[in-house]
Amino acid sequence: MAPAQSDMGLNELRPVESSQPEGLTVGPSDRLSRSTHEEGASQAGQAYRINNLGLWSLGAQHLSSTWGDRAAEFAFYLYLIEIFKTTLVPASLFGFFTTGICILTSGWIGSLVDRLPKLVFVRWTIALQKISATAAYACFLTLFLTDLGDSAVQGIHVPTLTWVLFAIITLLGCVLKVSTVGISVAIERDWATCIAEGHDSRLTTVNTVLRRIDLICKLVAPLFVSLLTAAASYAFSAAFLLGFGLVTTVFELIWIQIVYRWFPVLEREQQRKDAGRRDAEQTSSGSSRRSGSSQGPYRKPLTWSRATRWFIAQASDWNEFTRHPVFGSSLSISLLYLTVLSFDGTLLSWLKTHDFSDPFVAGMRSICVLAGLFGTFLAPFLEKKVGLVRAGNWALWSQVVALVPVLLSFYVGAPRDGTRSSNWNAAMLFGGLALSRIGLWAFDLCQLKELQVSLADHPRRNALTGLQYALQNIADLMKYVLTLILSRPSQFRWAALVSFISVLAGAMSYMAFVRRMRGHIIHKEWLEALLGKAKAG
Repeated sequence: MAPAQSDMGLNELRPVESSQPEGLTVGPSDRLSRSTHEEGASQAGQAYRINNLGLWSLGAQHLSSTWGDRAAEFAFYLYLIEIFKTTLVPASLFGFFTTGICILTSGWIGSLVDRLPKLVFVRWTIALQKISATAAYACFLTLFLTDLGDSAVQGIHVPTLTWVLFAIITLLGCVLKVSTVGISVAIERDWATCIAEGHDSRLTTVNTVLRRIDLICKLVAPLFVSLLTAAASYAFSAAFLLGFGLVTTVFELIWIQIVYRWFPVLEREQQRKDAGRRDAEQTSSGSSRRSGSSQGPYRKPLTWSRATRWFIAQASDWNEFTRHPVFGSSLSISLLYLTVLSFDGTLLSWLKTHDFSDPFVAGMRSICVLAGLFGTFLAPFLEKKVGLVRAGNWALWSQVVALVPVLLSFYVGAPRDGTRSSNWNAAMLFGGLALSRIGLWAFDLCQLKELQVSLADHPRRNALTGLQYALQNIADLMKYVLTLILSRPSQFRWAALVSFISVLAGAMSYMAFVRRMRGHIIHKEWLEALLGKAKAG
């Protein structure tokens, strides 16, 4: 039988109050009890451990996909800055459009994951991801090997063909971003939830492995791209990444079939969805025959009518998502994306204006990523000790506390433009950033699991999951707007203040979520004991 004690984190996700909207199930205890009842006989004596070979196969697939995505994410901006040295407008436009397209399509992508066969959808998104990335590398290679790129580098009149290639690169970047979101929703959310089969330990294991791979790629892939450009050239790096993308395309399209076969539960879940869809279609067609026999032949709806229904469906999903109890958790992690207090392009640009060397910045970035890896080990430990919801609360508030010295470093002893900060000011900045990564990635794991568990039984779980991606991209887009308004290095401290306020707002949103899930934020017994000791003292 399923070990009930291991599901403490799952059972937390049932709101205490009785005002939960009808039809919006949160707690998976019913699902767990069904799973225990149906599988208890066959699973007796087992610890519900995940298939290790299957997990390694999934990890290899995720490593290949994530490596390519992280390398492209870094290389595209690096190439654009190299080609358009006299202006940051192309890089900003690229980021604006690729982020905006995710806001518009994330919910639709999630609905596709719900409707389409699991393996078919993932294969198509892999193909789109690889084709768009390799085609973009081909465009960059053309710019590096011809006079088109030289004109932009020298700041003279940029040929029309250069801007045409930039527009194509931006379009391909949008396709790459959308396909990457599709893979993330399908593999990290949908497949991970199915593979766990309702068991807490399995879900934690799958989530942790995938997140650690993501962090490792986030650390190593940019360093690898930088090594290629420094040791050889930008043209060679683009050609190498193009060839590497073609090789991994073949590998991933074949390997994903092997991963799918390692986990029969994915096929069973697909068969269950197909059977439910056929039953719904038969019921619908029967009703149509009974009520519409006197009507004329079926006519294909007009395009505008389809668009209207799509907008209505999106509005309905957003309405349901915002009313769902897990929305407070989703809002909290989304607010963390409105920040310049992380090692992205905005902070790196500010550091470059204050005379921090590239090796030093790379070293600090590596330390922050390693701290994030430690957070992925801390999250399962905290969950076992205090439960899933409280583990997320502790992790998020630890991030808030760690960012206090980071914020102060921009106001106390802050360096002037063009000068490097003092050692103690730099220690506040980089030390706080590193410590904040521990809480950030621990919270990320907790929130991911809360989302998966809360929507596990929802018929459109991936559509609602996609809306969280949309929320995150909205916050990310607001960050770009913020840095465009506060574009001077001397104004960066105000962007840092807004970022800290956003993270603090995320922590407050999560506290509201904790209050709804648990009925309290602090144990009354703990508070009474604390006050009693204070009085006795």
